[in-house]
Amino acid sequence: MTRKHSSIRFCLLLMALTLGAAHAQVAPADAEALPIGAERLADGSLKVGDIIVRREQRELAFPARFNLQAGALEAIIVHPHGRLHEALLCTEVKALQVQAMLYLLGAENGPRRDSLVGKRGDLVDIDIEWTDAAGKARRDPVEAWIFDNRSEKPMTRIGWVFVGSRVKNGNFLADGEGNVVINYAIGESVLSTPDAEGEDDTIHSVNHLQPQPPSDSIVTVVLKPRAKDGAKP
Repeated sequence: MTRKHSSIRFCLLLMALTLGAAHAQVAPADAEALPIGAERLADGSLKVGDIIVRREQRELAFPARFNLQAGALEAIIVHPHGRLHEALLCTEVKALQVQAMLYLLGAENGPRRDSLVGKRGDLVDIDIEWTDAAGKARRDPVEAWIFDNRSEKPMTRIGWVFVGSRVKNGNFLADGEGNVVINYAIGESVLSTPDAEGEDDTIHSVNHLQPQPPSDSIVTVVLKPRAKDGAKP
């Protein structure tokens, strides 16, 4: 990692913790070493704002709501000011915090596909924890709700690329555009698709055959970076 990239990661992490400080509870005495804005939970997880870093599982968890029951999809997770008319889920969690916490788990960002610019960013799996109509707690891959119009089947689980967003004039661009995860690979986002046809906005739609909880129900989005080649999970 270059000194420039290390500096960017440090600045984003500092900004994310500063945002989280407004929501953090008073830390217990044994948590004095934690950064401002971070809270250690009873199970050892780290909480920053509304994001929980599940350290043992090496994954992030944050709240969201389902947004669309049918129609074309160009975004998977957006903010309320984002592209709600074509997004599967909506969250209030800052994209900056998501990106910083992925760094905290050791994930590296990069282009969505290998190129002259650099090696593709790390792949991250996305799951949804929710409660079905029978009251059963479930955890399903987000792809279960995404229909691939080319194969006429639910989207294959290929992971999502940690592309990372740029910062311009002190503004985190993904938050400005309201994107956290996109499948139509145009615009600033934290995660994007590795699909070779990702710049085609017609390939995905909502899988209306997959049950959803009511739109006012809170679900938990789980981001889990895949283990790197040769590395322990």
